[in-house]
Amino acid sequence: MTVLVTGGTGFVGSHLAARLAEAGRTVRLLVRDPAKLARVPALVDPAAMDVVVGDVTDPDSVERALEGCSAVVHAAAHVSLAERDAARMEAVNVTGTRLVVGGAARRGITAVYVSSVSIFGTAHETITIDSPVTDARGGYTRSKVAAERIVRELHEEGAPVSVVYPSGVLGPDPPELSTTHLGLLGWVRTPPKTTSGCSIVDVRDVAIAIERALEAPPARWMLGGHFLTYGDLHTTIDQVTGVHRRAIPMPAPLLRLAGRVGDLAKRVVPFDYPLTHEAMVMATRASPYDSEATCSALDLRWRPVDATLADSIRWLAATDHLSARAAGTLAP
Repeated sequence: MTVLVTGGTGFVGSHLAARLAEAGRTVRLLVRDPAKLARVPALVDPAAMDVVVGDVTDPDSVERALEGCSAVVHAAAHVSLAERDAARMEAVNVTGTRLVVGGAARRGITAVYVSSVSIFGTAHETITIDSPVTDARGGYTRSKVAAERIVRELHEEGAPVSVVYPSGVLGPDPPELSTTHLGLLGWVRTPPKTTSGCSIVDVRDVAIAIERALEAPPARWMLGGHFLTYGDLHTTIDQVTGVHRRAIPMPAPLLRLAGRVGDLAKRVVPFDYPLTHEAMVMATRASPYDSEATCSALDLRWRPVDATLADSIRWLAATDHLSARAAGTLAP
C-alpha cells in the first residue's frame, strides 16, 4: 500500500510519514526541495521514502505523485498569520487542496485532508464537529475555510474523503518553529493572565489519528486534545520546568487591541510572532473542542498534556530557542 503524504517536510506530515513507514507502508512524499528531507528530525530514514519532486500547486506534479497510490494524506499547508502571505496561502491551501484531494477523488483513492480547528472560529460553548464554519477574515483561516468547502463538497458527492481537525499541535521535533511553538515560547517567558485558554494536541497523537482515519469509513474527526485555562497552563509549565513565574495580567480587550497594532506593524516590518487581531481573538475567546466521538471511534487516548509540554519545551531548549534558565529541569 503506497500512501502519498503531502507536507511531509512539515510538522504533522513528517511525524505521520515516519509512523506510516515504521508500520511497513510504502510512503511517497511530494516535496519541492528534496535536500530539505535530511533536515527534518522526525524522518529518521528519508532515503526509505519514495520522493516525487514538485509542488502541490502544480497539476503535473500532483498527477505524478498520485500515480499508483492507494491512499493520500494531504497535510501540506502554508501557515501564516500575516496578511502579506495571503496570496501564497490561497495558492497552497486552496489550489493545492483542489488538486490533491480532488485528484484523489477522481481516482476513487482514500484521502485524509488535514484541516484545522480554526475553521470553526470561536464560540461561547464547546465546539463540535457540527459547529458552523467561521466567517473570520484573516488570510489563513479564510484559505482553510475555502479548502474545507472544497473537501466537504467532494465528500457529499460520495468521494472517500475524511477530514481531521487538529487544535494547537505541539510536541518534539518540528522541522522549524511552528506558530504554536512560538506561542509556547511566549507562555513560558511571559505567562499570560487573561480570559479563556488554549487547546493542545500532541503531534504524535495526531499522526495516530490520521493513520487510523485511513482505515475508517469516510468521516470528519475532531482532534481537540486537552483544553487548559491560562491558569492551568501556567501551573503545568511551572511544574514541568521546576521554575516558578509570575503570571502577567493581560486584559483580553488590550490583547485584541495589541493584535490590531500587530496587523498594522506587520505591513511595515514583517515579524514571525503571532501577534494579530485574529490570533488574539482566538486566544481570548477560545472554547474546548468535543473529541469524544473521535476518540471512541478511532480508539484514541490523548497523552498527558504535561508530557507534551515537557517534550516541547525540552526541544526548544535543546535547539537554543529557549534559555536553560527558562527551561529549568528540562534544559539539556
